[in-house]
Amino acid sequence: MTDASSLLLTFLREAWMALAGALLAFALLAGIAQMLRVSSASVLGANLWVWESVSALLSIVVLGLFAFLGIPQIVNALQSSLPGGGGCGPISELGTLASGLIGGLAALRMLKAAFTSMLSASIGGASTFANALIECGESIFGMILAGAALPLAAWFLGTC
Repeated sequence: MTDASSLLLTFLREAWMALAGALLAFALLAGIAQMLRVSSASVLGANLWVWESVSALLSIVVLGLFAFLGIPQIVNALQSSLPGGGGCGPISELGTLASGLIGGLAALRMLKAAFTSMLSASIGGASTFANALIECGESIFGMILAGAALPLAAWFLGTC
């Protein structure tokens, strides 16, 4: 069970690193594009375009900071608050496996939401940062429910 757990968590960690690398590359390219848009709009004298580009650049920076500073801290805090196991024997191992998988999946889901929001902000569309925060809240709520369900299931099944 521990081998399967470590294999799945390694896979989720590598997927998070790949998505984080893509997010970083995309954020840098989107930031450069918005800076070029600011400079070209200022040369043309289009003040509205300048402020649109500046706001898009600021939203890219905020989303990048949230993705790289906020999401890992949220997942670490919630991962440490989940119980390690709901009993003894196999239910304890399943509880540990489930809490690790829930944390890994929530981290990927939050990063995907931040990536989608950054994509929308970089092309100048309406920023979907609110949708990203809603999806992050759903992930957190799912982790909390699973953290409460594991000990209750162990108690209901009568293990230890």
